[in-house]
Amino acid sequence: MRILYSTLNLEKAGSHVVALTLASGTAEANRHQVYYFNQGEQLVDQGMVEAYLSPKVRLIDMKSYPKLNFLAWKANAVLRKLGVPGFHEACKTALLLFTIVRHRIDLVHGHEALVKNSRLAKVIRLLSVPVVITDHSGYTMLLKVGDRSFIPYANQARAIVEVSKYSADILRHRGEGENSEKMRELGKKIMAADYQAEYDNLKDKDLVSEANTQVTTRVVTIYNGVVRHQGTPPNGPQIRQQLGLAPDTLVFGMIGRGTEQKGWLYALEAYQQLTARHPERRCAWLCMGEGPCLEQMQAALGTTRPDILFVGSVDDPHYYMSACDVGLVPSCFSEGLPLSIVEFFEHGVPVIGSDLCGIPEAITPPGQEPGGLLIAMDEGTTPLVESLRAHMERYVLEPELLTRHGAAARRIREKFDMEPFIDSHDQLYTQVMASTK
Repeated sequence: MRILYSTLNLEKAGSHVVALTLASGTAEANRHQVYYFNQGEQLVDQGMVEAYLSPKVRLIDMKSYPKLNFLAWKANAVLRKLGVPGFHEACKTALLLFTIVRHRIDLVHGHEALVKNSRLAKVIRLLSVPVVITDHSGYTMLLKVGDRSFIPYANQARAIVEVSKYSADILRHRGEGENSEKMRELGKKIMAADYQAEYDNLKDKDLVSEANTQVTTRVVTIYNGVVRHQGTPPNGPQIRQQLGLAPDTLVFGMIGRGTEQKGWLYALEAYQQLTARHPERRCAWLCMGEGPCLEQMQAALGTTRPDILFVGSVDDPHYYMSACDVGLVPSCFSEGLPLSIVEFFEHGVPVIGSDLCGIPEAITPPGQEPGGLLIAMDEGTTPLVESLRAHMERYVLEPELLTRHGAAARRIREKFDMEPFIDSHDQLYTQVMASTK
């Protein structure tokens, strides 16, 4: 089978890591011939691509054809002056269609929300190739702000993969009871800042009849597979020493884009409260990532908090995670199933995460010892600072709980290994192809 994976761009994001590792794992298993189409050739984190994309996968974007790309940009500039925008984007669509035809692609797997203006919606309209979609919380976000106009387009996919049971359930039930006024307003703000495709759909949504707001296509849950650290494990104590941290320091770690959705400012307030209440306990907070919220924090703190360390964007999260005692995932509004939870678990690091979307399925799986603690939410939208601080405080006061949750975290991590992840997708592809004959 010839499979084409596609993402809107290749900026650093967990959803893109999932797509890259799925494409790579499928290719390395020698089951299929694999291609990868990047719709945003100007938005590429090269370190992420080099870390996660196998040489067996052919990466295609506009830069794969430099002369064509140059001419397309020239024509785009001229046409834009004449009041005809979007020529370069149209060329991308043409290249995607050409790629599918030229390489005789049997199945397209897009890691994006299939909505009205999706490039993949044009593929479905113009070609007969089956399309599978993995939804990394895009549909959940739209449903939470009361938008169901995407459903007729989502139904055009042969299957939708949801990364958590929560997301699958909310999609099947069309988000009923999930959209308070506070949730809608916060969601619109977050989507405008960080989820352009979903926000564009919200602005340009069609009115659809109630009959067209029922999800009829197949919806399956496949938990994200996460690649284990390769090579020699990082030396946590040595990394602490390099960071200037004493051996007995309780190190909290957090990684992600520096955006409002990731909850950085809530974590900052909780950490400041914790250290004020327990000045006798040596603590540190290791912040991995970059973005406006982190820039705001750094500017506000200056040099007043040497115990809060900003290390910027990291290509290998395992390096600093190995130096942490507790992971923080205080997300707001909506999440898929954050890879950082699983990555922390690999090092026996328990996680304090928001009681939101798929996060509980990773931290507190039914029938198992939890690998951390869940933060209570304010109307299901933002983490309650007092809850986050109280959970951090428990790990300060109860070292035996920290040890127990750390051991459980290692066991839970096995649930997210690559082998079942690849196998589940392979079975889905086979079923989709069988249903198209």
